[in-house]
Amino acid sequence: MPIGAPLVPGPSMAAPSPAHITAWPRGSARRARDPTATRYPRRMTDDPTAVARALAAWGLEGAGASSMRGGAVNEHWLVEPATGPHHVLRRYNPRHAAEATAYEHDLLAFLAGRDWPVAAPVPAADGSMVVQTEDGRWSLFPYLPGGPPRNDRRSLLRMGALLALLQTDLRAWDSPGQRPTFSRVTDLDTYVLPDGYRSYAEVLGWFEGIDARRAAALDGARVRNVEALEALGYADLPDQVIYNECLGNNVLFEGDTVTGILDFDFAHEDARVADIGRSLAVDCGADAAKVHSWMTGYTAHAEPPLSPDEAAMLPAMMVANEIWNAVVPLSIASRTGDVWMLESTRESIDDRLPDLEAAQPELGRVARVVAGHPQPGTVEP
Repeated sequence: MPIGAPLVPGPSMAAPSPAHITAWPRGSARRARDPTATRYPRRMTDDPTAVARALAAWGLEGAGASSMRGGAVNEHWLVEPATGPHHVLRRYNPRHAAEATAYEHDLLAFLAGRDWPVAAPVPAADGSMVVQTEDGRWSLFPYLPGGPPRNDRRSLLRMGALLALLQTDLRAWDSPGQRPTFSRVTDLDTYVLPDGYRSYAEVLGWFEGIDARRAAALDGARVRNVEALEALGYADLPDQVIYNECLGNNVLFEGDTVTGILDFDFAHEDARVADIGRSLAVDCGADAAKVHSWMTGYTAHAEPPLSPDEAAMLPAMMVANEIWNAVVPLSIASRTGDVWMLESTRESIDDRLPDLEAAQPELGRVARVVAGHPQPGTVEP
């Protein structure tokens, strides 16, 4: 679900009124559509003609292509030619800014050169890495085999270790600077620009028309989190290249071997604690035992080791990432009417954020102890 370039706000981009999205039933498959939400064209997973036109750019006419479900915004197809290796074709959603693509592709090429099992893009017949057709923007990648890790302590240890090792190599990449259309995790204004909003406050204002109680809860959590991170010194930490998607579903294994590291859509520049916080928020949540396992793997390989202030900051950074996980789907859903994205926001506000906030003291203790700093840092989380 990459973040794209800002769209110009105007009448055609007016957010759906509350009348269009009035309820968030659990498990509902109903989609609330607004006629003004025209910037996101229909998904083409069942349009073989569009896929065939794209594959022709790589000389793959006649190759079989089957939809790979699961992408939040971008679309993917498994490409099976009569001979030769399998590939994955991606159609970028318009929310993904064209100027942000080269950053991801160059980073993947760098990591592939360092023998990381990533899917670096395959050049088309004319040498281009992105192909533009009447149906959108496309790239082709190698297919990586394997499956996600098991949901157990050993897998969490390995995921933490993997991110620490990956971060070490990411620091060796000659980064061009911040990826276009990206920013730090707390800069929510940047992340809602692709949907035609000028600020997070505008998204919140739209949300208040649907659910004032949850809008207030979300904003309250954000205010508390911004204050906590300011006190903990987040602004003073240096930026570096972060993966930002070291999550269970994005790392593939065959037995004990890592065979694939997927989804660098959100790679950009931020403090490394933001990278860690996203993994912990998504894969561990408020479960202190899971955080302990993941952090044990990370700290065994982190270079340099986490400082006392970084360790103390991790629980608040988990909250920051969960707020991001609530706001970005909310912003997208305000244009598309996708109920599942609204439901994800609801679950963040009702369950995940309160749980993380309540667990801050315990998570802080675990993070500090595992990182070798049993005494609190400059400020308690």
